[in-house]
Amino acid sequence: MKLEKLLGCEITDCRCGKVHRISTREVHLQPGSLDNLPQVINRHVTAGSVVCAVDDNTLAVAGQKAADMLGDGGRKVEIHRVDRHAQPAHADRKAVEELVAVIKDRDAAGLLAIGSGTINDIGKSAATEAGRPLITVATAASMNGYPSAISALTVEGVKITDPCNPPVAIIADPQVLATAPAKMTGAGFGDLLSKNASTADWVAAHTLHGEYYCEFSAAVAEEAVNRCIDNADAIRKNQSEGLTILAEALMRSGIAMVIAGSSAPASGGEHLISHLWDMTAHWSGRTPALHGEQTGVTTLISLRLYEKLLALDKDDVQGLIQPKAVVETPEAFEERMRNTFRDIAKSILPYARQKYLGGPALQQRRQLILERWEDIRRAVTPVVIPADTSRSHLEAAGAVFRAADIGISEEELAFAYRNARWIRDRYTVLDLAAELGVLEKWQEEVLESI
Repeated sequence: MKLEKLLGCEITDCRCGKVHRISTREVHLQPGSLDNLPQVINRHVTAGSVVCAVDDNTLAVAGQKAADMLGDGGRKVEIHRVDRHAQPAHADRKAVEELVAVIKDRDAAGLLAIGSGTINDIGKSAATEAGRPLITVATAASMNGYPSAISALTVEGVKITDPCNPPVAIIADPQVLATAPAKMTGAGFGDLLSKNASTADWVAAHTLHGEYYCEFSAAVAEEAVNRCIDNADAIRKNQSEGLTILAEALMRSGIAMVIAGSSAPASGGEHLISHLWDMTAHWSGRTPALHGEQTGVTTLISLRLYEKLLALDKDDVQGLIQPKAVVETPEAFEERMRNTFRDIAKSILPYARQKYLGGPALQQRRQLILERWEDIRRAVTPVVIPADTSRSHLEAAGAVFRAADIGISEEELAFAYRNARWIRDRYTVLDLAAELGVLEKWQEEVLESI
């Protein structure tokens, strides 16, 4: 289905049995489409003022021009700098609450968010809480969250997904996107490529546990990935044609999450590792890399794990689960979690407790994996792109594919590989490998040359 057919539609006959509603009504991807902003605003925002959320960079790139265009058209515009207290800005509750207060104090009729990941997340949550329509102007093709119905916020040191309303309209003008650093375009490709790993996790969870799964949502995300792979060279050149292809693919990936009603089509074990890198960066004083740079690298970890797991037959799995698993008591487990996660343990423990399996429960889980192993292999194998192939795609698009290139040490890489599964209750390849007793056993081989 073409992107324009998805916008504003309601799908009532999906095979998954759910009704899907996509509330984003317009996406503008043409060169020069920023000039359409006043008309777009007028279609979706009643008469009144508009708050324009920017940071120092995006104000210069498109924010001031947007404010001037709206002002010339008779709109009162209040520019709000989301990075006035911290540079770079942080997508957290404080930033959201400050923006909500500005919207309400000015009695603004709508919110205009001009930026990429952080501003998009702050804007979606603030517009939802304030009950105002949101229009987004993308300034980089760096991530897929523009049209999604969640925002990624850091709350008490932990990355969470905050349900929110998507923007009613998005402008992703390639002429604006081209002004972003090339590494941001590479990050967008990396974020997009992770969908094969996350979809594999979604399929595995569906096959093993009966978790809700939507073929249509997965297909929308897959088409986005395939088109970008086919145009990796054009994307690497950071030119209009490649940026348009990448931006459309990122929009489709975000809409796939709206269709699914969760981030499952776009966020699996690879995202958990990336999130944990963000959450622990302060331990070493490291500045987190771009989200998509990280997920491009972590996707290779998930895919390598899947390659090794899918090479096992049922007899191999039987051999892995025969020895009785050594299981901690709940008290010992919680103590280990506190020691492992230190200052962020309090926020992680509620998720970790949901995944903890006592002795009998772990044995039951392992037996279930054995019983459904061939079904898992049949379902997941077609989804997984080999890690070496994915690495070549990243390289072709000019994206990062080595952890060291984004400042991740070998110790941080190993720590996140072993422990990221505890920070969210989503079932991923990290859990599957751990429950079969091979996550740490395979660590050196999986992480080699990552």
